[in-house]
Amino acid sequence: MKILRPLGTPAGLAALVVTGAIVVVEWSPGAVFTALGGAVTGFFAILAASQLGLLASVPLAGMRVHRVGIGFGPRVADWSRPTRSFVVRAIPVIMVVGVRAAKAPVRRRMWWSALCSAVAELAVVVLAAWWAVGGGAFAHGFAIACVAEFLHAMLPSRTVTGTSTGWLLFRLPWVNDEQTRELEAAPLAGEAIEAAHRGDLATAERLAARLRETYPDLRSALAARIFVLEAQGRYAEAMILAVKVAGDARQQPDEAAASFAALAGLACVTVEAGQLDATLGLSTAGNALENAATLGFPGYKLNGVRALHALLRGDLKEAVTLAGRAAEAGEDLLGRADDLATLARAHMASGDNRAARAAITEAEKLAAWWPRVAGTRSRLEVS
Repeated sequence: MKILRPLGTPAGLAALVVTGAIVVVEWSPGAVFTALGGAVTGFFAILAASQLGLLASVPLAGMRVHRVGIGFGPRVADWSRPTRSFVVRAIPVIMVVGVRAAKAPVRRRMWWSALCSAVAELAVVVLAAWWAVGGGAFAHGFAIACVAEFLHAMLPSRTVTGTSTGWLLFRLPWVNDEQTRELEAAPLAGEAIEAAHRGDLATAERLAARLRETYPDLRSALAARIFVLEAQGRYAEAMILAVKVAGDARQQPDEAAASFAALAGLACVTVEAGQLDATLGLSTAGNALENAATLGFPGYKLNGVRALHALLRGDLKEAVTLAGRAAEAGEDLLGRADDLATLARAHMASGDNRAARAAITEAEKLAAWWPRVAGTRSRLEVS
């Protein structure tokens, strides 16, 4: 039944509709296979168009790029900076762009950014339809996939993995007061997080204090304050806030999944730092991991936390495997540095200090000041 479960999602239903339409339009087996090839190409083409539309919105809507990822598989090139990631992977068939509004009015900028993405997709749909009129099976499959993916993107939906263009266009203008306040707080919260990413902890703490005074109970403000405290190594204080966020009954399922994932990670590092009882902390982390996975948080994004959880439980082989996967898949500099610190500590616990030094040296290239990276290097120097 788990195999059939994806077919019940909007994306799965769209794939079924595309396949069915191709079979109806193209009768011969050869034409069907050719059209399916066109459909795959069309799917990647319209996804690329949506991401290029987001990039176009940067100067047009006043957005800021914080992530560009090209392809999937092993990392082959990386030009990331503390506040922006730019990664190219081995199979460059897809592009993922992340943008955010760095200043008010946030809601208006986000709406215009979504419109830019939708217009770019619509342009590809129109060109695909024009090509399909006089084209063959490949063009037919290309056009069918483009239309289906465009309609799918226009469905308003919010999940752990992302927010659809349709949600931003048709739901964002009418969000409730709480969500409006979240949007208002986003620029200040983003500044605090960016300062922490740069290692400018004095500025980050000053901005976190402003968030505490202006938005004492707002989720985005609490999340930014948690990150700043973690960057300072004040894990117990961050843990108190993380428990508060995870226990908020008003949050949506996608928000709750992210909250539980953050709580699991904090529980582990707080135990590791000796600021929380191990039995209580590991139990809390295990429950939070389970809750995050149940609510749909992507498994690969939990590998770093699972690696540290395994390390603290003494399962060194699993810790090494999961930490390596997390460091390879991650694109955020601090996240990768943290995963490499876990990998180094797992190698140390296994008695392989040479591998530990290699891992921590790689982590230091990314963020030598990050508390777990600096702490791991100190432990290696005395071992």
